[in-house]
Amino acid sequence: MPPATQNPAGAFLFILFLLWLLFPEGEYRSQSIALSDVAVGRISRYRDALTVLNTTKWGDFSPANKTTENGGSTAATFLNLTGFREQDGFAWRDLDTFRKKGLRLSRHAVPPVDGRHLWDVAQGGAIWTNASGTVHGEWVRRPGSESRGVSSYNLTKNVPSVEWIGHKVEWARNVTGNSGKMMLRLNGNRTLDHYEQLSVDMAPLSGGIIRSLRGTATIEDTTGSGLNWEMKLWGVHWPRQGVILMTTTSEKFEGIFALPHLSPGPDFFQSSQMLLNRTLAKVINRKEKLLYVDQRMPWNSDIENPMYTAYPSPHCEYIMYAQVHPPLLRTTHDGNGNPVSPVISMEDTLQAIESELQYPIGAPIPKVPKLKISAVIYSPDCSFFLETKGPPDHPPGEGDHLIGMKKEVHTHQIKTWLLLYALVVFGQVRLLRDQMKESFTPSTMGRVSFGTISMMLIVDGMTFTAAATWVSSAAATFLPTLALMLASFLSMTIGGSFLAKIHEVQLPESRPRQAQTPASGEATTQTSSTPTPTPIPIPPLNTGSLLPGPVTSPSYTHTHTPIIVPSDQDIGAEVAESAAAVPGLTTTPHSSSPIQQLTFQAIIGRFILFSLCVSFLAISSSTWYPLPRSIFLNLCAVIYLSLWVPQIYRNTIRNCRRALAWPFVIGQSILRLLPIAYFWVKEDNFLYANTDISAFVFLAGWVWIQVVVLAAQQIVGPRFGIPGDWTPDAWDYHPLLREDNIEAGGLPIGLVVPEERSSLDRSTTEKRSGGGGVRAIDCAICREVLEVSVVKAGDEESTVSSVFARRMYMVTPCRHIFHTACLESWLRFRLQCPICREELPPI
Repeated sequence: MPPATQNPAGAFLFILFLLWLLFPEGEYRSQSIALSDVAVGRISRYRDALTVLNTTKWGDFSPANKTTENGGSTAATFLNLTGFREQDGFAWRDLDTFRKKGLRLSRHAVPPVDGRHLWDVAQGGAIWTNASGTVHGEWVRRPGSESRGVSSYNLTKNVPSVEWIGHKVEWARNVTGNSGKMMLRLNGNRTLDHYEQLSVDMAPLSGGIIRSLRGTATIEDTTGSGLNWEMKLWGVHWPRQGVILMTTTSEKFEGIFALPHLSPGPDFFQSSQMLLNRTLAKVINRKEKLLYVDQRMPWNSDIENPMYTAYPSPHCEYIMYAQVHPPLLRTTHDGNGNPVSPVISMEDTLQAIESELQYPIGAPIPKVPKLKISAVIYSPDCSFFLETKGPPDHPPGEGDHLIGMKKEVHTHQIKTWLLLYALVVFGQVRLLRDQMKESFTPSTMGRVSFGTISMMLIVDGMTFTAAATWVSSAAATFLPTLALMLASFLSMTIGGSFLAKIHEVQLPESRPRQAQTPASGEATTQTSSTPTPTPIPIPPLNTGSLLPGPVTSPSYTHTHTPIIVPSDQDIGAEVAESAAAVPGLTTTPHSSSPIQQLTFQAIIGRFILFSLCVSFLAISSSTWYPLPRSIFLNLCAVIYLSLWVPQIYRNTIRNCRRALAWPFVIGQSILRLLPIAYFWVKEDNFLYANTDISAFVFLAGWVWIQVVVLAAQQIVGPRFGIPGDWTPDAWDYHPLLREDNIEAGGLPIGLVVPEERSSLDRSTTEKRSGGGGVRAIDCAICREVLEVSVVKAGDEESTVSSVFARRMYMVTPCRHIFHTACLESWLRFRLQCPICREELPPI
């Protein structure tokens, strides 16, 4: 047979993928001179914006008219910054509303004592000094006092140096739904800057310390457009007060340069102005030095397009005011049950926890509390508010703002999950190794489904690819990721070698066969669709004399060339080769053109392409609508957990009762369910994925149904309850033995009634065998007595116990009978009868 031709397109795509992995796009890459000119223009505008920040003072940005104490009014004032000018047309009249909403959240987070708002004078409870972490929760939308739309702005006039794309259609990040979900990832600078606060009469005070901070917000509009919007925000954090103020920045909104003017008071203004003057100047100086090398736009809010571009697309801008809540810590008590300095003890405990988290030395600390943040987001160009759902506007039962965990705790959880997942994969490797020891002969490998092992191999390969991709950029999770990569590599390679052997053994099943004769004594039936084999004519021994008809007529007689049973049990191929070696013998093929078969290397190539496609779809599903994303992920889980369906199908087609060891089936079912259970059931998983307990119950039940079907195939037979027309003919090794089949040769050879049995034993056996008798024979393998129940002539099988009793013996097509365990052990090594050496069908 000519070798199978491989598809060159698959090999070409695989080579491109390898080149993409080996030569990734550099973080810093030179671009065209046109983009460099765009970067020069942006840096120049940033210099001008930094000058405005340095020269302005508190109150210079007052977009709403205010009434004075004398009954007069003051005119609105604006800043010479893009987005903060009067001509830009932003809805800045709601700025005071935004400040009031933020102060309300802060004062609620730190309750007043004796009617005094301790938060206003920076004397509230202990709050996290470092707010780095990830939180998630729900939000509700509030409309602004002014209506704004796409037609409200003329971006070509407001920002003439930029050529806008899609500015006349609905902008991105425009949240239209009334509620949704939000996830906020914060990463603060470890460097603290101290400053001198203003006097108490200038309250609210900011606490005397400040740090820079950046965050990534993911807003899911579940009741509106159904889209996910992800953006970066930049700002500052006042740790003593727990206040976070961040904003987006783009070509039409220089938010980071006007951030101090958006703060709740003059003390917050002067501290943030002092910090931003220094940090923004450093960034601008660095960008000027690396202008033609690093062309990433600083403070860019667009995650998908971080580079400078001459053709940006507009989107709604956001300003976020967030309040970190004091953690709930247990207060220490003295011997009489009285609290001992609750404020001091909470501050010391919180400081010890943060010190151990940032610089671990093994000090004993209590359980780390949850990170809780309440926030209000205002869009000055699209004119709406997004408020986290929780008290005081909503009862705790409906929502509790944004809750999550600190960055160090989150990292520890990821490391723990990676190590546990690596242990799970190592357990899969151990089970796979034991199964390979169990299925080490061609007979046992022929029972194992190629599809079942393929599904395991594909998922293990995807795990290895993900771990190998992440390990190059992993920092704190490097060692756990390396362990997972090693475990998945072992599982992938060991499973691949096992799959290659299975493919080699099962390859003759799909090979186009020549005409062959059935084995003597084999109880098989030719269907109408099966071609009739052409007889092999034998040359006459003496051409000068006429021989009797039975000798000269074409018949299935022994040939002079012996037939040797190959290791893969492919008798048909060996017969065809033997017939071709004898001169004068011809055979008729089934088809005129041979069928080309895929090699194992080609199959592995298709597996790689399939896994890459699924991986890309899974990554892109994070931007889909919630319902299609949920359907896609659940569908992938259902297909993955249907790994026993191909084995059930193969057991039915081959009439095989058991192909895999039960420790392998049970162990693989549990181990491959555990990672899915973590994301489908655990609410505070490290990906903050939406849980779906009902879907996981269905998945676990589906796996359990498959295991039950495998058990039923072993107990009552692989074709129990399946119509005979649906499956090909196969030999039943556990037939019902009847006395009236003796003349037809239905009973096994040598089966006789045992002598010297008492009447009591006979009656007990007859009841147990459904009214029939008991006959005995010596098993030719173990040399022990084998007693079987035989139904009397005219009787019917009436008890369920007789069905299970038939599993105790096995009858071959050559009418020999053995113990089930004995013959199964024999057939693992050789598909021949132990007595007459007749070829036996596989089990």
